[in-house]
Amino acid sequence: MIAKEKQLGNAEKVSMELSLSSSDPKIRKMFRRQRIQRRLSALHKDNGTDRIEIVKRTPIEKQILTSTEFLEQIKVEGEEVISNVRVANDARELERRKKVRETREALLDRLERDNEECMSKFKEIDEKWSEIFSSKDPLDIEEKMMRQNGKCLELLAKKDEIITGLKTELENADVQFTEDLKKQNEDIDVLVERIDRQLNIISEAYDKELDNINNVLDAERKSLLKTLEQKWKDFYEKLRNDNQDGIEKRKSIIHEYEEEMEKVMTEHHEEYRSQKITSSLENQDLQQKLQDMKALCMLNVEKLNYSYTVLKHKEEENTIMKNEQKRRINKLQDIMNELKKTYVKLEEDSRSEIQGLTKQVLKAHKNILELEEKSQYFTNINEKKYFQIWDMNVKRVNELVDKILTTDRIIHEEALGLPWQPPEVDILTKEDLPSYCTAINIINKEKTEAQEKRQMPIIYKKAVTFEDINLERRLLNHIMEHISKESSYLIDENIQKLLIPYTTENNIIIRLDNVFQALNIISEEEIQFLLNFFLPYTYCPDCAALDKTLDKITESSSSSSTNDVPAVCGEELDEEAAELVKTIKEEVFFQDVCSNVYTCVDTDYSQEYIPSVETTSSVSSEELHVPSNSSNYDKKNSWEEKEIGPRNQLVCKKGHLLKIDASYVTRALKEFIERYNFIKREETPESLKEKLLKKNVTISRSLTVEDIKEFWKRYRDLFPSDKECLWDGLLVGLKQYYETLKERKRLNNETEFLKKQNAELRRLLKTYTVEIESSAITDTEVSSSVKT
Repeated sequence: MIAKEKQLGNAEKVSMELSLSSSDPKIRKMFRRQRIQRRLSALHKDNGTDRIEIVKRTPIEKQILTSTEFLEQIKVEGEEVISNVRVANDARELERRKKVRETREALLDRLERDNEECMSKFKEIDEKWSEIFSSKDPLDIEEKMMRQNGKCLELLAKKDEIITGLKTELENADVQFTEDLKKQNEDIDVLVERIDRQLNIISEAYDKELDNINNVLDAERKSLLKTLEQKWKDFYEKLRNDNQDGIEKRKSIIHEYEEEMEKVMTEHHEEYRSQKITSSLENQDLQQKLQDMKALCMLNVEKLNYSYTVLKHKEEENTIMKNEQKRRINKLQDIMNELKKTYVKLEEDSRSEIQGLTKQVLKAHKNILELEEKSQYFTNINEKKYFQIWDMNVKRVNELVDKILTTDRIIHEEALGLPWQPPEVDILTKEDLPSYCTAINIINKEKTEAQEKRQMPIIYKKAVTFEDINLERRLLNHIMEHISKESSYLIDENIQKLLIPYTTENNIIIRLDNVFQALNIISEEEIQFLLNFFLPYTYCPDCAALDKTLDKITESSSSSSTNDVPAVCGEELDEEAAELVKTIKEEVFFQDVCSNVYTCVDTDYSQEYIPSVETTSSVSSEELHVPSNSSNYDKKNSWEEKEIGPRNQLVCKKGHLLKIDASYVTRALKEFIERYNFIKREETPESLKEKLLKKNVTISRSLTVEDIKEFWKRYRDLFPSDKECLWDGLLVGLKQYYETLKERKRLNNETEFLKKQNAELRRLLKTYTVEIESSAITDTEVSSSVKT
C-alpha cells in the first residue's frame, strides 16, 4: 500500500507541474483527466475490494471536482470575452503600421527623386558662376545673373512645394494619431468594463463554491469524528488487555535468552582465538609470496612498456615530420602564389587609402586645434565667472554676517545688558585655502621653470684675434674629445664595433658625427652655442693642484718645508707634494666644485645646477681634478646674460688654458638640450601633440570640495549652538510679548468700543428723558386747557 501511495503521489506531482506550466484552461483540464486515468489504472492492478474502495469518491472530492469545472468554465468564458478586444486591436495596429510603412517609403522615394533633380539643377547653376565671373560685359553679366536668379527661384519654389507636401503629410499623420488614440481609449474602456464584470462574476462564483465545499467538509468532519472516536475506544480496551499478558511472557523469554547468550559467548571466544592464530600465520606467508611476484611482474612490465613506447614514439615522429613537411611545402607554394596576386592590388589600394587617410588626419588635426582653442577660451571665461560669483557670494555673506553680528551686539548690550564679545572663529579668504595656494604655486612654478629655461648662461663672445682663436680651438678640441668618450651611449652598437680596430684619433670624427646627429646639432652656430654650457664647468688643473698642495703642507707641518713649495704655477712639485695632491683629490673635489663653480648660481636655480655630492663607480679618484678658486666667472654674474671677453673665459688669471672634467660632460649636454630645445620650441609654433599633452592648470578646477566646504563652514561656525539657543529663546520671548501686545490692543479696542457705546446710550437716554418730560408738560397743558 505504501508503494502504491508513492506511485500515486509521483504521478500527481508530475501532472501538477504540467498543469501549472500552462495558462490555457483546456490544457489544464486535459492534464486533470490524464491524472485521474493514471490513478484508476494503478488501482485496477490491485484486488477487487481495494478497487471498489479506491474508485469510490468521497463527497468532498465530488464537490471539489464540480466546483473546479464550473470555475474553469467561467474563466474560459471571461478570457474569450477579453481576448476579442485584444485581437481586434492587434489587427487594427498591424493595418496601421502597414499603411505608415507604405506612406514612409513613398515619401522617401519622392524625396530622393526631388533631391536628385535639385542637385542636378544646383550643379548646373554652380557651373554657370565660373562663366559669369570670367565674363567682362556688364549686360551679359546682368542677363546671366537674371537667368541664375530665375533658376534659383525655381529651385526654391520646388523646395517649398516639397516642404508643404511634407507638412500636409504630418498634419494627416497627427489627425490619424488622434483618431487612433480615441479608438484605443474606447477599446480600453470596453476592456476595463468587461474585466470588471468578469471579476465580479468570478468572485461571486468563488464565494458560492467555497461555501459549498465548507458545508461538505463540516458534514464529513462530523461523521469522521464519530467513527474514529468509537474505534479509538475499542482499540484502547484491547491494548490494555494485551499489555498485561505480554509483560509476563516477555519476562520469561528474556530470562531464557540471557542464559543462552552466556553459553554462546564463551564458545565464540574460544573458537575466535584459535582461528585468529592460524589465519595470521597463513596471511604472513601469502603476503611475502605476493610481494615477490609483484616486484617481478612490475620489472617485466616496465621493460616492455619502455621498449614499446620508444619504438612507437620514433615511428610517430617520422610520420608526423613527413606529413608536416609535405603540408608546409604545399602551404608555402599556395601562400606565395596568393601573395604575388594580391601584392599589386594591395599596393594600389594602400596608396589610395593613405591619401584618403592623410586628408582625414589633416582635417581631424584642424578640428582638434579649433576645439582646443575653444576649450581654452571657455576655460578662461569659466575661471573668470567662477571667481566673480565667488567674490559676489563672499561679499553678500560678509554683509549678512555684519548684520547678524550688529543685531547680536544690540541684543547683548540693549536687551540683555551683557558685554558683547566678537566670535573667536576667523573667517578664511580664498587665498588661505590649501588647494588655492597649491594651484597658485603650480602656476608660479611653471612660469619660473619657463623663465629658468629661457635664461642663458654667460654668452661667450666669439674670438677675433689669432691668439684667442687658437685658445678657443684648443678648448673646443678638449671638449670634443670628452664628448666623444663620454657619449658612447648615443652611438649605435654596430658603429662602435666597427670603430674598435681604429685608434681614438681616427674615429673621433665619426663618433662626434653620430653624437651630434643624435642631439640634432647640425650647424656651426649650434656648436659655438654649445660652448656656453661647458664654460661654467671649466677650471685650471695646474692652479687647483698647486693651491691644494700648499694648503695641505701648511696644515700638516710648520717646518721649513713650506719654503720649498714652488710659488709659480706650472713649476714641478716634489714627490711628497705629488702624493699629497693624489690623496686629497677624491675628498675635496665635489666640495671645491660646489664652492668655486656653483656658488655663482642664483638662488632660484641652485637646486637645478648644483652638482651631486655622490661619486659614481665610473669616475675614479685619479680621474677627478680639483677646480681652482680662480674660476673664470664671478659669483654674481655667472648666470646673467652678460658678455665677457673671450680670453677671460678661456684662460685663468695666470694664463693657463682651462679644462673640463669628464664627469661634467653629460650634465652640460643635458643642460644644452633642455634649454636650447625649449627656446627652439618657443620660436616655432606648438604641434598638435604638444597642445594635446599640455595641461592647463586652472585655479577653479584645482579647488577641492573639502576646502570649499571648510571655507563656507567657517561662516556657519561663527555662531555656536549656545548663541543659537539664546536667539531661539529670545525669539520665543518676543513672540509671547507680541501676543501679549496684540491682546492688550484687542482689549483697548474693546474698551474704546464700549466707551463709544456707553456715550451713545447716554445720549439716547438723555434724549428719551427730555422727550418724556416734554410730553408730560404738553399733557398737563392739554388737561388744564380742557378743564378751563
